[in-house]
Amino acid sequence: MPPIVVTGRDDRVTQRQKQHAEEKFRKLEKYFAGILKIEATLSHGSTHGAGEAEVELLVSVRGGKPIICRSRSKELYAAVDMVLDKAESQLTRYKEKLKARKATSQRPTSGALPAGAAPDSGENEAYQDIVEKRDFS
Repeated sequence: MPPIVVTGRDDRVTQRQKQHAEEKFRKLEKYFAGILKIEATLSHGSTHGAGEAEVELLVSVRGGKPIICRSRSKELYAAVDMVLDKAESQLTRYKEKLKARKATSQRPTSGALPAGAAPDSGENEAYQDIVEKRDFS
């Protein structure tokens, strides 16, 4: 389980809100097993306008750049849910990208020559000799 650090920027963020956010962010590990650390900053107050709450989430992943998500809402709980949705989709996209990259790098290369190409080295000639002389009966 990756460490989760939830901090509040101002004193209006309660301990209960921090615990709620931490519980929600624990769900992210089911989307990608390579999460190294989750850091969240919660703020609520007049710095963002008329009592808006803001949540900023930074997810450090193995083998890549950190995933950063931000969300604002009138309520802190709603902002946490919105940033969680954003992080889920970004982690899913990152995981699919890694799968695609892995699949293309593990694709076997065939030793056969393209149609109409002449063998240019002894290695290709040996391959052609083996293919032509092999008897499968």
